[in-house]
Order: sequence, then structure tokens, then C-alpha cells
Amino acid sequence: MGKFIIGTFLLLGFGFYELSGGADFEPDVRPIAPTVIATTSLAIVPFDAPVVTRAALETAPLVAIEDAEVITALLEVAPSAAESPVAVVDVRQIAGKRVNMRSGPGTNYGVLDTLTRGMQTEVLEVNANGWARVLITTTGQIGWMAERLLTNG
Repeated sequence: MGKFIIGTFLLLGFGFYELSGGADFEPDVRPIAPTVIATTSLAIVPFDAPVVTRAALETAPLVAIEDAEVITALLEVAPSAAESPVAVVDVRQIAGKRVNMRSGPGTNYGVLDTLTRGMQTEVLEVNANGWARVLITTTGQIGWMAERLLTNG
């Protein structure tokens, strides 16, 4: 069996060598653009003494406010029950026997935890591909899982 494997590799190697051009193979020549080096000359600036100037400070004269009246107002508005926002929490349970919770929305992401049937989760978002970002209520862990593996709201 070992001779068969070695023979197969030799045959495949020889075939690749011949199909790629064999001894007559010449790689494509890529043109090389000439490199231009920019040179600049710096002018020497003589340094004598720093010249310090003062800007004139112009201020507007202060105006006295004599009979000014200060009015303070306190406005307390309590939101009504109809206006106050109500947080809607989407709590669902795991429907599958053992479900992988992943670090991203897809099977190519790593598994963070394996969840069992009946565990409560809070659905944070659902993307268009059917993946739900969930928060495990007992552990506080956040991850992604297939939405079809959750019970309906």
C-alpha cells in the first residue's frame, strides 16, 4: 500500500511538472516601473532674535443693568401612561435539545456555549438570515443562534 501511495504522488508530481511547462517553463515577466526619488533643498533661514508684538486689547465697556428682573420658572411635566415608552422584552425558550450559541451570526463562528432545551433567553435582535442575537437570562452571556431553534414569542 505504501508503494502505491508513493507511486501516485510521483505520478501526480510528474504530471503537474509537464502541464506547467516542464523544463521550458519561463515565468511571465512583469514590467518594473522606474522609481523616481524626489529631492528638495531646504533654504536656510537666519535666526536672529524673536520678534514679539502685542495685540491691542479691545473690550466693550461694561453696561450696568439697573432695574433687571429675574424670572425663574419651574416646569414639571410628568409623562402620561400613554406617552411613556414601554420596553418590550422578547423572552423565548430554547426549542432544540442541544443548541450551539456562537460568537457571530453563522456556523463559521466559534461556539461560545451549548444551550439545553427550556433555557430562557431574551432575543435582542434577529437578522435577515434567520440568526438571533440572544441574552441568556441566567448567565448574562450574549451570543448568536439560529432563530428556528427558539420557541415562538
